[in-house]
Amino acid sequence: MSTMNHGRLKRINAEFRGDEAVEIDILEVMLRIGDVARTRTESDTRLVRLALKALDRAIADYCGRTGQRYPSYLALAKHLEERDTAQPAEPARVVSMQK
Repeated sequence: MSTMNHGRLKRINAEFRGDEAVEIDILEVMLRIGDVARTRTESDTRLVRLALKALDRAIADYCGRTGQRYPSYLALAKHLEERDTAQPAEPARVVSMQK
Protein backbone atom coordinates (compact mmCIF):
# COMPACT_ATOMS: atom_id res chain seq x y z
CA MET A 1 0.00 0.00 0.00
CA SER A 2 1.50 3.32 -0.98
CA THR A 3 0.96 6.49 0.99
CA MET A 4 1.37 10.01 -0.26
CA ASN A 5 3.83 12.20 1.56
CA HIS A 6 2.15 15.46 2.58
CA GLY A 7 4.90 16.65 4.89
CA ARG A 8 4.65 16.93 8.63
CA LEU A 9 1.67 15.36 10.37
CA LYS A 10 0.20 16.98 13.48
CA ARG A 11 -2.54 15.28 15.44
CA ILE A 12 -4.76 17.20 17.84
CA ASN A 13 -6.64 15.12 20.35
CA ALA A 14 -9.12 16.67 22.75
CA GLU A 15 -12.11 15.43 24.69
CA PHE A 16 -15.03 17.64 25.54
CA ARG A 17 -17.76 16.64 27.94
CA GLY A 18 -21.03 18.09 29.11
CA ASP A 19 -21.84 21.64 28.04
CA GLU A 20 -18.70 21.98 25.93
CA ALA A 21 -19.62 18.85 23.95
CA VAL A 22 -23.14 20.18 23.40
CA GLU A 23 -21.74 23.55 22.25
CA ILE A 24 -19.55 21.76 19.70
CA ASP A 25 -22.52 19.75 18.42
CA ILE A 26 -24.51 22.98 18.05
CA LEU A 27 -21.63 24.62 16.14
CA GLU A 28 -21.42 21.65 13.78
CA VAL A 29 -25.14 21.89 13.05
CA MET A 30 -25.04 25.68 12.64
CA LEU A 31 -22.10 25.41 10.24
CA ARG A 32 -23.70 22.45 8.44
CA ILE A 33 -20.43 20.56 8.61
CA GLY A 34 -22.29 17.34 7.86
CA ASP A 35 -22.87 18.69 4.33
CA VAL A 36 -19.12 18.82 3.61
CA ALA A 37 -17.74 16.01 5.78
CA ARG A 38 -18.49 12.32 5.43
CA THR A 39 -16.82 10.96 8.56
CA ARG A 40 -16.45 12.01 12.18
CA THR A 41 -12.71 12.51 11.65
CA GLU A 42 -13.28 14.68 8.57
CA SER A 43 -15.86 16.71 10.47
CA ASP A 44 -13.48 17.24 13.39
CA THR A 45 -10.67 18.20 11.00
CA ARG A 46 -12.80 20.79 9.22
CA LEU A 47 -14.01 22.28 12.51
CA VAL A 48 -10.44 22.52 13.84
CA ARG A 49 -9.21 24.12 10.59
CA LEU A 50 -11.93 26.74 10.85
CA ALA A 51 -11.12 27.32 14.52
CA LEU A 52 -7.42 27.75 13.69
CA LYS A 53 -8.27 30.37 11.04
CA ALA A 54 -10.38 32.24 13.60
CA LEU A 55 -7.57 31.96 16.16
CA ASP A 56 -5.08 33.32 13.63
CA ARG A 57 -7.32 36.34 13.07
CA ALA A 58 -7.75 36.84 16.83
CA ILE A 59 -3.97 36.78 17.29
CA ALA A 60 -3.49 39.29 14.45
CA ASP A 61 -6.14 41.54 16.03
CA TYR A 62 -4.45 41.30 19.44
CA CYS A 63 -1.01 42.03 17.96
CA GLY A 64 -2.38 45.02 16.08
CA ARG A 65 -3.97 46.44 19.22
CA THR A 66 -1.06 45.84 21.59
CA GLY A 67 1.98 45.92 19.34
CA GLN A 68 3.09 42.66 20.93
CA ARG A 69 4.44 40.29 18.30
CA TYR A 70 4.03 36.94 20.05
CA PRO A 71 1.29 36.98 22.68
CA SER A 72 1.28 34.31 25.35
CA TYR A 73 -1.62 31.94 25.79
CA LEU A 74 -2.65 33.68 29.03
CA ALA A 75 -2.52 37.17 27.49
CA LEU A 76 -4.57 36.12 24.46
CA ALA A 77 -7.11 34.21 26.57
CA LYS A 78 -7.56 37.25 28.82
CA HIS A 79 -7.96 39.51 25.77
CA LEU A 80 -10.64 37.23 24.31
CA GLU A 81 -12.50 37.00 27.63
CA GLU A 82 -12.47 40.80 27.96
CA ARG A 83 -13.73 41.16 24.39
CA ASP A 84 -16.58 38.74 25.06
CA THR A 85 -17.74 40.60 28.17
CA ALA A 86 -17.31 44.06 26.62
CA GLN A 87 -19.52 43.37 23.60
CA PRO A 88 -23.27 43.32 24.21
CA ALA A 89 -24.93 40.10 23.18
CA GLU A 90 -26.70 40.17 19.85
CA PRO A 91 -30.42 39.52 19.96
CA ALA A 92 -31.37 36.00 19.00
CA ARG A 93 -32.21 35.57 15.33
CA VAL A 94 -34.14 32.80 13.72
CA VAL A 95 -32.85 31.92 10.28
CA SER A 96 -34.63 29.50 7.98
CA MET A 97 -32.16 27.58 5.85
CA GLN A 98 -33.26 25.60 2.85
CA LYS A 99 -31.48 22.35 2.21
